[in-house]
Amino acid sequence: MSNEEIQTFLSKDPTIQDLRRYAKMMGINLKRTMKKKDITRVLKKFAQKSRQTSSTTTAKSSPSEILRPSKPVDAQIPSSYSRDFVVIHPVNPYWVYVMWDMSSWTARSVSDHSSKLLVRVSDITNIIYDGKNAHRFKEANISPDAGNWYFQVDFPDADYIAEIGYYIGGNFNSVLKSKITRTPRNSPKFSDYEIWVDLKKGSRKEYKASHEELVFERATKSSGPTDNPSSEEFIKTISKSKSGR
Repeated sequence: MSNEEIQTFLSKDPTIQDLRRYAKMMGINLKRTMKKKDITRVLKKFAQKSRQTSSTTTAKSSPSEILRPSKPVDAQIPSSYSRDFVVIHPVNPYWVYVMWDMSSWTARSVSDHSSKLLVRVSDITNIIYDGKNAHRFKEANISPDAGNWYFQVDFPDADYIAEIGYYIGGNFNSVLKSKITRTPRNSPKFSDYEIWVDLKKGSRKEYKASHEELVFERATKSSGPTDNPSSEEFIKTISKSKSGR
């Protein structure tokens, strides 16, 4: 790469992404923390070295084609990757978020047995779940390409599991099952003991807490809708809580 080619490239005021790709193309290692002016300075320094090297050689080289960084491709993220999975994440003490994806084979297998596909969220706190012994559950009719759903749950600090399946003969047949997730607490957790640190001595000691006993009523209802909510209802509930209406 000649000095003239580098100077021509810099005169076009390239973006920092173009500068990084150009430097990589020439084999120049850059730090991630470098700004645009720092990269420009490195390229100018490299151009000066190439000019000094070319001046010492007597052979004349034919001008080569100016290499320019490739333009980014306008790629779209696919709506499905045709993989079988379902995951559940806690949003807050009273809401969980379920997302899933299904392969074409699984979708055909489900459609052969039932026309209705459901997503179920079950409360399995302090039990070994066998598919039928959940404390309580909530369901929603879905389509395979829906991809996600919000559920309002009854209790904070509880274990929940999500399943995709259908009913056959009055029994729920689970096709996909998530790992267990736990909703956060809705109140502070107090301990009977406190750890105090002496910064001067660097020692740690444990003392019995001296606070008065506080009783917190465990709330079992949320401010959201009472039936199985949809994603739009979840957004409306959050918007109302933020606006205070």
